Amino acid sequence: MGLTDTGRTAAAQLAIGRMAVGVAGFVAPRTFGRVWIGSDAGSSRVAMITRAFAIRDLALGLGAYLAIQKDAPLRGWIEAGLLSDSADVLTSLRGPVPLARKLVLAGASLAGVVGGFVALQNAEAPGQSDLAATA
Repeated sequence: MGLTDTGRTAAAQLAIGRMAVGVAGFVAPRTFGRVWIGSDAGSSRVAMITRAFAIRDLALGLGAYLAIQKDAPLRGWIEAGLLSDSADVLTSLRGPVPLARKLVLAGASLAGVVGGFVALQNAEAPGQSDLAATA
C-alpha cells in the first residue's frame, strides 16, 4: 500500500483517537452523553443512542488501525470517518444546546475532519495516486 512514515503515524493516531472516543462512549454513555448534550443524557434512551454512536467510532478506528497494521487499503476507512465527523460538525451546530456547547462539540468534530484530511494527504507515498494501491 505504500504509506509514508508521516502518513502511517497520522492515520494511526487518528484511528487510536477514534477508538478511544468509541470505548469511552460505550463504557460510560451517561458521562459521555452529559459532555455531549448536557443534563438530558441521564436517560437510558440517550445512553442507548450514545452507545450506538460510540460503536461507530470504535469500528471506524479499529478498521483503519487494522488496515494500517496489515498494509491493507485504508482510504475507505478514513473517508468513512470524514463523512461521520462532517455530519457530527453539522448536527452539533444545529443541535438544541447552548451556543458555547455547540462550538465545543463542533470544534471537536472538526478536529476529526482536519485529522482525516491530513491523514489522506500524508498517507500516500510519492508516486502513488491511491491509498489502496498495492506495493
